[in-house]
Amino acid sequence: MKKFLHFFSPYEWFLVSTIVVLNIIVFIATGQTDVLSSIAAISGVLCVVLVAKGHISNYIFGLIQVSLYTYISWGVGYWGEVALNGLYYVPMQFIGFALWRKRLREGSKTEVKARNLNTRQRLILGIVSVVLIVVGGMVLKYYDDPAPFLDSTTTFLSIVAMWLMVRTYSEQWYLWITVNAATIIMWTLAFIREGETSHLIITCMWCVYLLNSLHGLIVWQKAAKSATLTI
Repeated sequence: MKKFLHFFSPYEWFLVSTIVVLNIIVFIATGQTDVLSSIAAISGVLCVVLVAKGHISNYIFGLIQVSLYTYISWGVGYWGEVALNGLYYVPMQFIGFALWRKRLREGSKTEVKARNLNTRQRLILGIVSVVLIVVGGMVLKYYDDPAPFLDSTTTFLSIVAMWLMVRTYSEQWYLWITVNAATIIMWTLAFIREGETSHLIITCMWCVYLLNSLHGLIVWQKAAKSATLTI
């Protein structure tokens, strides 16, 4: 039990506890609950907390979360989120697991080494990201997406961030922070439009994601400097 309790740091336990408490608060406030959304939210938070730790088991919870999130996004009509999660995130869970196994920290079977992009790579990353957001937003607007440029931002920055994640680059967290903020706005708008409990639960999940991304950025930047992820 002691080993289990010390697996997460106090801040990480705070994040995991927060999403559970928020689910309870939503139930009390609305008198309704959505089991699939709750499972997606809790497994999603476990996934991102484990990513911030550099722990390879994140892909187990990630597979659960992205599968359920695809189904939930389909119901809202956020087609960018559907395509992102169903066609990209799901297979990337398996690819990421395989790549992380090749970059495990020396002497560890579960934690990976972090690294940084160079200046040229960061510049290319910025240009590509902006172009993808603009083009994607125009396409989604043509197909009557309710929030085309927000959906495009979350979709295409997530694609790039996921690629950085499986390659163990610390810059992924800058993109995750942006994605999380945009997604919070997007699902808040969905809740305002439709008033669905599931939308509120998903919004809570992304708020916790944002807190974890700030934590992950600090941890991975320190780790990349020494090329060893130490939590």
